[in-house]
Amino acid sequence: MKNTHHLGAIALALIVAGGAISETSAQHRGRANVRALQVDENADGLSDGQVLRHRGGHRSDRSAITAQLTAAQRSAIKEQIGALREGGASAEEISSTLAAELNAAGVELPEGFADRAATREARRTARQAQREEIKSLVEGMKADGATRAEIRQALQDAGYQKPQRTQRGHRGNSTRDRAQREEIKSLVEGMKADGATRAEIR
Repeated sequence: MKNTHHLGAIALALIVAGGAISETSAQHRGRANVRALQVDENADGLSDGQVLRHRGGHRSDRSAITAQLTAAQRSAIKEQIGALREGGASAEEISSTLAAELNAAGVELPEGFADRAATREARRTARQAQREEIKSLVEGMKADGATRAEIRQALQDAGYQKPQRTQRGHRGNSTRDRAQREEIKSLVEGMKADGATRAEIR
């Protein structure tokens, strides 16, 4: 009889413990659901946690902005900006138009967005102009019968140097360095197409 009472007590204890565990699991799921509901408290269509992570860099800001646009909106804005570029609009005009279009689409822009957009656009224009200068210089010298060595020297004299490695062994990451790498890559590919040897390219 004592054994029966003892087993009954154990069973009752297990039932109570099981109920406590179930309640704890339910509470945990409830908290998870609350967190899920709160990830977009400001109703901007973007995870608030994602916004916090994006505060670390402007590139992430642009990704967050793009995520708030539909494919049709992105296409329309891209087309409009392209038309402004072809029409010779200034960096400030392009950035202002971009900011206005994004605001009209319901996108909440971070502080200083227009200024950063204008800076990026100005750098883009400078890179394109530099590439055109190099292309024109190389093609003109080729037409005059210049050797590859003469072309390389002319590029160096014009200030188009191969980016130097930093102390950590990485190439420079400035806008000018990146632009020069693109220009050098284009030049090397052209020389390869003309049948230049590795020694000549170096």
